Amino acid sequence: MNILKYFILFSLFFIVVNVQSQTFNGGILGGLSASQLDGDNWGGYHKVGVCLGVYTNRQISSLIDAQLEIRYTQKGSSSNTKKSAGVFYESNLNYIELPISIKYYALDKLTIQCGLAPGYLQKATENKDGIGNVEASPKFDPFELSVFGGVEYRLTKQLYINARLNYSVLSVRNHPGNQTYFLNRGQYNNVLTFAFYYQINKSNDRKRKKNCDCPKWGKRRGFR
Repeated sequence: MNILKYFILFSLFFIVVNVQSQTFNGGILGGLSASQLDGDNWGGYHKVGVCLGVYTNRQISSLIDAQLEIRYTQKGSSSNTKKSAGVFYESNLNYIELPISIKYYALDKLTIQCGLAPGYLQKATENKDGIGNVEASPKFDPFELSVFGGVEYRLTKQLYINARLNYSVLSVRNHPGNQTYFLNRGQYNNVLTFAFYYQINKSNDRKRKKNCDCPKWGKRRGFR
């Protein structure tokens, strides 16, 4: 719980610094996650959670931004069965992540992004019988490194919607008995996130509008 408190305090500090910055954009984000744990025999994005955080980015060129985020993301897996069905499983993994990405302006309002996300496992529990959550066993690795790709669309001058797929580079937990199958070294987080991004300051808007070479939606479709 102390780690979560530090995350909240640092996020607030992060927002204040970026609001006062003249060279960085910054804001807050919030949305939902849908996840599964590849390798645990429970397929499907049935585990629903939340993702919350703050972000900052800086324009590198008229078409490219670099972005840094601090995210609290709930991951895990679920059998998608009722607790009374006799077969039930759910894992709950709460991560604090530091995604670093490059955003490319494919269209005036649409960006494509990819990057790396180091993560720290704040809490891990399992419910193996529908009765209640207990500490995960075997234990999950406290650190995660994942890659991600996604798209983002600007709804207004300050509001964006983002969809992203995130996948672990290294296994987050070994298979039972420590079995391995070629490149499959254990269990891997597989997560979809859908989030809204609200930009608090707009330091690069004027420069972007003046210099942006990204294709205009209307021009690409032949409209004037």
